[in-house]
Amino acid sequence: MSVYNVVLQNLEKLRINYGLKPAEVDSRAKLKKGTYQGAIDGSIELTVKDLIAIAKIYMLDPSKVFKQKMRLPAFKDLPEDIRKIASERLGKTDKVIEKKDLIHYCILIFDKHFKLNSDFTNSEIKSYLNDDLKEAFKGKSIEWEKSIIAECVLDTGTTRPSKTKPENIYRLIKEIPTDMVKKALEKVGEDWLQQSENN
Repeated sequence: MSVYNVVLQNLEKLRINYGLKPAEVDSRAKLKKGTYQGAIDGSIELTVKDLIAIAKIYMLDPSKVFKQKMRLPAFKDLPEDIRKIASERLGKTDKVIEKKDLIHYCILIFDKHFKLNSDFTNSEIKSYLNDDLKEAFKGKSIEWEKSIIAECVLDTGTTRPSKTKPENIYRLIKEIPTDMVKKALEKVGEDWLQQSENN
């Protein structure tokens, strides 16, 4: 896929995800009426300047739309007018990350990335979180023995060196029940999960 098509695909992903109409893209990017729709239909080719102007509708750093695996901006980082449109038309809101939700994210990480009898450390688990979540859970330790999946995790009693101090090594000794995985998915959604896989 050409860079142009990657950018166009990303811009369309942004437009649909945040509820803008093609004509609104034209007016916000100061393009002639029908330009954006023409680009999507393939009848008009946008210039690099046009592509950047459209990207700036959603984000301060337009270079992100040139990446094949573009991460959607966090809702709180969107310009206020785009947040308003997304909220009114699609019911989107900024997700409030609660401290107690950390275990739900852990459940989904295990389900996606770890096999039975895998060894892991807390920092390994947290490495699958996106930047917003890392910030939200900064300084919060994962207390497996007090969690809802305590019976699935074993403290091996051994440690592994890390940047600051040795880290405890744990083992996944039992598969996470599917109903817990389903509940975790309902609780925290899968947007962040897709993003973590794209990183």
